[in-house]
Amino acid sequence: MKLFIALFFTASLLLARAALADDGVVPPPLVAPAAKQAGTVGYPERASGEAVVVVELRISDAGFVRDAHVISGDEPFASATLTAAYGWTFTPARRGDTEVAARIRMRVEFHPPVVENVVAPPAPDAGAPLVGVGDSGVKSTGVEDVVVHGQRVEVGVTRIGGGEVRQIPGAFGDAFRAIEALPGVTPIVSGLPFFFVRGAPPGNTGYFLDGVRVPLLYHLALGPSVVHPGLIDSVDFYPGGYPARYGRYAGGILDGQTLSPARKVHGEANVRIFDTGALIEAPLLDGKLTVLAAGRYSYTAAIVQLVAKDTKVAYWDYQTRLQYKLTPHDRVTLFWFGSYDEIDQRPRSRQLAQDGSASERVGEFFPVFKTEFHRMDLRYDHDTRGGRVRLALTLGIEGSLAGENATQFSQVYDKTLGLRVEGEERLSDTWKLRYGTDVILSHYSLDESDTAVSIQSGSASSLYPDRNDVMIGAYGDAVLKASKRVEVIPGLRFDVFTSRLGANQPRSSLLSNGSLLDASAEVGVDPRLATRVSANGWLTWITTFGVSHQPPSLFVPVPGLDIGRLNTGLQTSLQASQGFEVKLPLDFTGTATGFLHDYLGLTDATATCINADNQSVSSNCLDERVRGRAFGLELLIKRDLTKRFTGWLSYTLSRSTRETHGYIKVGRSFGALSPTASLPTLDIPSEFDRTHVFNIMGSFDLGLNWRVGARFMFYTGRPYTQQITTPGGSTVPLPPF
Repeated sequence: MKLFIALFFTASLLLARAALADDGVVPPPLVAPAAKQAGTVGYPERASGEAVVVVELRISDAGFVRDAHVISGDEPFASATLTAAYGWTFTPARRGDTEVAARIRMRVEFHPPVVENVVAPPAPDAGAPLVGVGDSGVKSTGVEDVVVHGQRVEVGVTRIGGGEVRQIPGAFGDAFRAIEALPGVTPIVSGLPFFFVRGAPPGNTGYFLDGVRVPLLYHLALGPSVVHPGLIDSVDFYPGGYPARYGRYAGGILDGQTLSPARKVHGEANVRIFDTGALIEAPLLDGKLTVLAAGRYSYTAAIVQLVAKDTKVAYWDYQTRLQYKLTPHDRVTLFWFGSYDEIDQRPRSRQLAQDGSASERVGEFFPVFKTEFHRMDLRYDHDTRGGRVRLALTLGIEGSLAGENATQFSQVYDKTLGLRVEGEERLSDTWKLRYGTDVILSHYSLDESDTAVSIQSGSASSLYPDRNDVMIGAYGDAVLKASKRVEVIPGLRFDVFTSRLGANQPRSSLLSNGSLLDASAEVGVDPRLATRVSANGWLTWITTFGVSHQPPSLFVPVPGLDIGRLNTGLQTSLQASQGFEVKLPLDFTGTATGFLHDYLGLTDATATCINADNQSVSSNCLDERVRGRAFGLELLIKRDLTKRFTGWLSYTLSRSTRETHGYIKVGRSFGALSPTASLPTLDIPSEFDRTHVFNIMGSFDLGLNWRVGARFMFYTGRPYTQQITTPGGSTVPLPPF
């Protein structure tokens, strides 16, 4: 679709207070401003769908925009228009031979992205009729039309944005819960927010919020997200082959972006059976300062105690954001957010008196498991003529606690300091450069009581030692539009990982048995390549390839609990996919993607912590390495969830395998394993391999702010539970769920 900008000014004719002098002379006519370099607005990177923004501009007698404010339009399009408007220039309005200030209105239309060039608007007709009077200049009664086609969605990403994020059936209004219904995602257990992504365990998936790494995105209780849903603008999901700016994870990437600051006071509140939340945002100082506060608090403790009176479950989260506009092109933002979860239990014991009577002793509640994290991100953003630059400083703390009673516990902490620089710049009509570098310093500590509860059996200090880790990375990629229909994105990421034991960490036994080194360093070099070729207006061919490295990790993400054995090497993933995107009738879009992921040195406890009796687990097995592979076909057919009637169908046909190390297959099920070192290595289905995963959901807008929706999910069972034993002793296949 070609871009066009239609510009039409209808200006008010200024009349002096002494409009008609005694001599009958009429003031000279006004000539409306003409656009010189105006109308170019980049389609917001995290936006989706169509939008219209009407903005009012005050243009100086030199042709510069001195003031701008939105008359109508939604975020993030309104903010994108305002940001661009201050860089526009005009031929000033004239009264006769004198240049004067003027006030005009401009209408900006955003359409689904195709190309990024914008055609300059034509100059207005000098002979157009002018009406009305104003002291400061011309006031337009008409509207200037501007059509903007922005940049394409990133290659290989599934984006849920705009009005979609709050309309997904079964996600409880949380955009991040939508990941469980996307192709390539395998749930561990229905309803729990931990997923295998193209065969990679949950601990290999990276979570980001506004570019800030977070350890998890979901609360423990029922799995709502740790961010108020009213703050989320869009969510990007990369099952693999992601851009070079993402690194240090061997699985997928889930990246959430918050809404741009609002231009007027607004708020919302919600009450559910298990929690309540609120959000409020207000601009101050004539819009230069914007303040936002949001959060949620659960009352699940009372609900859980209805069925388990000796158990408490609680969680809360908060988000605070302050943004100050230094200039139209410079902003300073402080984003502070965090999350807390706790599960408590109360011990009961039965006591017998000397007379034989029994009594029950009830103890105090103590935390069985507690986890929390907090992030403070201070960032400076500058809009350049052809792009943007961000400098950010991030402070973080996260930790988890496991307890047996009030005096037996183990607690881990991770305190981080991060500095990052990222940006992008358009070098020409065909080239755009994206770049960045960062450094993260982390201090891990393990606190234990005298009778500590080991986080895993064995020596916890050998897996989670007191240590100082440093990660340094740099990346760059280039978006090359080789032609109107061909887009190529080569990229490269370079990471250095170092780890050194803390001063208080016992060294003798850990260093002597080889489980740890006093200092370790590893290097990861990650090439990336993505291409998009549009064969015609309805068919697009998409290819991605990438290499990614990650330090040792747990099976599921736990704040503050990262394996500290960098000396055993990095996890490596080789990710490749080939897909097609097709425009279907009735505004539906279909994608079909074939993928192949190889995992080297993977830390997957489900494959390494099971021995012959299928029960014994040792601490060391958590860091044992295994090779794995995942391949399959993903299908997605969806319609924009902002439509009145929408639908979404996703299906994944895949196989995820792990190499055995001396295990043999017994019978038709893999439920029984026997160690046999002399046998060759075999590939067997992984513990959470699901051959078929199917999701379908639909939603219909009834009007008057009412919408109904439903969702259905189907998947086949795990290979290790393919059969069950009946009371009579016979075995039957486990049916699909």
